[in-house]
Amino acid sequence: MENIYNNKVTNSGLLTATGAETVYDTTVIIEFSIDGIAYRKAAVTDGATPTTDGVTAAAFDAVTPDKACIFAWCLNASGTVSLIQSEIVEVDGVTDLLEQPIQFPNIPSDRVAFAYTLYQTDGTSSASGLRPGTDNWNATGLTVTHRNLMDQPSRPVAS
Repeated sequence: MENIYNNKVTNSGLLTATGAETVYDTTVIIEFSIDGIAYRKAAVTDGATPTTDGVTAAAFDAVTPDKACIFAWCLNASGTVSLIQSEIVEVDGVTDLLEQPIQFPNIPSDRVAFAYTLYQTDGTSSASGLRPGTDNWNATGLTVTHRNLMDQPSRPVAS
């Protein structure tokens, strides 16, 4: 979905979230604007990864084996970090490629996305599914790919 609110990030926060933990880091200050007003978010060390969707406030839908989705990392004017989950799509069980591109989730007008995580499972992941903030970033069968953003992608994410 196109960013029609004039919300932008002007530098990368260099998001990292890896290893046998559930926390995330941004290694630099994030400068961003919401509706044209400038804000700054201090670098985060071992921040608690949200466990509920930033729009619905419900627990994330579990990403079960051979599935994928996007989690958009967002900031509001007060610098609160939230995650917004996209739809969950199928992953080819043989090639581990997405069977269709993933639509970027709709970001509310009072927030800006500074990064996203492609959260993808294979056939060896937990049958009950995996969730950010609950399961480690290096959980069996999970691949995470982080992309830092300046603006929202204009088309669906294919990999």
